[in-house]
Amino acid sequence: MLRTPRGSLAGGKVLYNDRYAWQGDDYQPLRYTAALERYALDGELEYWAADLQLHPPRLRYRFGLETADGLRWFGADGLRDTPAPRYAFEFDYIGEGDLPDTPEWARGATFYHIFPDRFARGQAGQRTATIDPWDEPVGPKSVLGGDLDGIAERLDHLASLSVDALYLTPIFSSPSNHKYDTADYFTVDPDFGGNAALRRLVAVLHGRGMRLVLDGVFNHAGREWPPFVDFRQRGGESAYADWFYAADDEVGYETWGPKLPWMPKLRTSEPEVRDYICRVGRFWVQEFGVDGWRLDVAKEVDHATWRAFRAAVRAFRPDAFLIGEIWTTGLPWLRGDQFDSVMNYPWREATLDFAGRAEPDGASFLDAIDRVRAAYPEATLDVLYNLIGSHDEDRPLTALDGDVAKAAFAAGLLFALPGMASIYYGDEVGMAGGSGHANRNGMVWDEGRQDRRLLEVYRRLGQLRRQHPALRNGRYERLAADGTMAAFARHANRERLVVVANADPQPMAVDAGQVGDWIGAGASVAGTVAYGDDQAEIKKGALTLPPRALAILRSTSSDPGGNG
Repeated sequence: MLRTPRGSLAGGKVLYNDRYAWQGDDYQPLRYTAALERYALDGELEYWAADLQLHPPRLRYRFGLETADGLRWFGADGLRDTPAPRYAFEFDYIGEGDLPDTPEWARGATFYHIFPDRFARGQAGQRTATIDPWDEPVGPKSVLGGDLDGIAERLDHLASLSVDALYLTPIFSSPSNHKYDTADYFTVDPDFGGNAALRRLVAVLHGRGMRLVLDGVFNHAGREWPPFVDFRQRGGESAYADWFYAADDEVGYETWGPKLPWMPKLRTSEPEVRDYICRVGRFWVQEFGVDGWRLDVAKEVDHATWRAFRAAVRAFRPDAFLIGEIWTTGLPWLRGDQFDSVMNYPWREATLDFAGRAEPDGASFLDAIDRVRAAYPEATLDVLYNLIGSHDEDRPLTALDGDVAKAAFAAGLLFALPGMASIYYGDEVGMAGGSGHANRNGMVWDEGRQDRRLLEVYRRLGQLRRQHPALRNGRYERLAADGTMAAFARHANRERLVVVANADPQPMAVDAGQVGDWIGAGASVAGTVAYGDDQAEIKKGALTLPPRALAILRSTSSDPGGNG
């Protein structure tokens, strides 16, 4: 990929050859050509890319750039007037072992994110000594009594949303309601039903074709974890002294965050700690059939530990899926040797802004999407963990000032753009709440208190993604932006869909010529995503969109049975 100032190139090409192609005592001329296409835009920058056919996968290449001064050839020695093979760029060899081997099941999957204490109580009854009322606002120490059996008993709800996989926040033994302060990494908390409940949950999930990803907290442990207890009691004499970081302050040791004594930080570079973490990761996959891990505070754990963790888990389960909690661009962790995905918070910020948290601007939104696309290999885009709500952030309804039409619009973008779509429990029925504790209230199961119209929007989105492979894992193409309108295409094999998003509170019209350029003659509306009853329509080739709505268009010649 090549990055240039916006507007500096009219086009270009890549000229390439096998890096071992010799002619006498010198290199053969670069002989194969591929068109250089504009791949992404980001403000004042453009990104250019080309598809190359490589047999074997090694090459020597130059970029041919169509500049104001004519065709110039860019290589390791800078710009030249001729495409000399010497001092061209080289790629030694693309080894299969260096390529990402992301599980196919995760591409474009729909995830459902659950905070177990707050989702549902199982029919087995109360497991804790005291619990708080389910429907009252929670505080930092509230315990509502949700458990794993409660999740297993509510899978019909998840199936109605076309969910492919669950991500559960921590479930291992811990004194807190959130369980991010682990006391025993090899035991499911009795409040959640213990190990037997996890085994039951995995069985019913797999019986429905769903997967389960657990939250692994390995940057820090809890202060009731036996190795830490021994360290605090015996200090430097403890066999675990090197597992932690002593500190000369009022706490006495390093912690996660700003001196949180209940979360002592682990020294993951210590070989015994690294081995322990790998044993935990492998145990739950091997013994219980868990399908993957979401790894907490992943940025503060050394890369060597994550490489070892991946190797340990994948040795037993080649299709195990690993997600890192990275809040910024995560490319260093996505080179095929650590994680498969990261939580795509930059995507969330752009999507909520376009949905109405800020003044919507279609061009800025598409620039932000392109910024994400330019940051990762294209094969990674389908498995980025896209989200609009989580246990760490405002729920989308709260972030969008309580405007449910904006929340439905944001959900439409979540399912229409490349990547996995994650639903945080309750967002689909209109739960609100800011970050901290209000975003972790008990799930609303009373249908009289649910926003059933919003729920139907989510259900329709899940159906559309399953019906149209192009929405699940098709390639992305930027089309146009005009004010509060943004348009892009998704295509997989013979299926091409165009998504037109109207972020304006007023209806919008797109003329027939524009629609024809995007999708061709005979376009029809495959789906409308909006909170209201109004539907997108095409009349005489022109498109009208309701306020804050997405229209998904397809050509009558598209084949919805394709896949990509």
